[in-house]
Amino acid sequence: MIEKIVSNVLMNPWMLLSCVSLIMLLFAEAGYRFGAAKHRNESDSGDKQSGAIQGAVLGLLGLLLGFSFAMAVGRHDARRSLVTEEANSIGTTWLRADFLPEPHRHEVKGLLETYTRLRIEGFRNADNPEAFIPLLKEVAEIHNKLWSHAIAVAAEQPTPITASFVTTLNETIDLHAMRMAAGRNRVPAAVWLLLFVVAGCGACSSGFQSGAFGRRSFFNQLVFPGLIAIVITLISDIDNPRKGLVGMNQQPMEELLESMQP
Repeated sequence: MIEKIVSNVLMNPWMLLSCVSLIMLLFAEAGYRFGAAKHRNESDSGDKQSGAIQGAVLGLLGLLLGFSFAMAVGRHDARRSLVTEEANSIGTTWLRADFLPEPHRHEVKGLLETYTRLRIEGFRNADNPEAFIPLLKEVAEIHNKLWSHAIAVAAEQPTPITASFVTTLNETIDLHAMRMAAGRNRVPAAVWLLLFVVAGCGACSSGFQSGAFGRRSFFNQLVFPGLIAIVITLISDIDNPRKGLVGMNQQPMEELLESMQP
């Protein structure tokens, strides 16, 4: 349940940026008002103590932001590498299909071309279950058909060339499962919730520090909350492979499909 709610919130980067910016600004303003109310009663030691607390909270926030950013970038790089690996695997299977006897050669190459097109369409429609689920079923059917051809050819011609074709076909099927798993592998919702809580505390402590000294700070109440919102939005954008500014490049698959055209 929490995963679904967090996923819906993080889906639109511009909405996320607006919402997080507003929330951080509100936290900073609340902290300032609380600090200003305590300003006359705060001693120097109290100011030092609040500064120490602010440093601890901001240190924890920096640690969480760096940890979350590293998680998102690692997953992004893994997804990008899998796109290239899958394109190479399908391309190798396509080339090795030339060594198959007819009618397997023609049918296998036709299935691989359709399969590549479906994989590209599947990525574009992954956030639309009504379009994505039928595509997955078609992909599974093509897997079964390709494997049936591999079994038939292996029975007719049990040669090393046939074995190499079976190997690359098996790798292609495995890479499909790996890409599906990588697409679902996001920064955990618990990490996002903890990050939002600590970010709010950081913005609040920053505003409180300004109020404790009896004067507003442009950096503490506007720039710093905005920077937090931008970094969180960037992490979310990198973690989402299909939407946002940092999208996943499908060029290897698209170039492979073009090369398959007669």
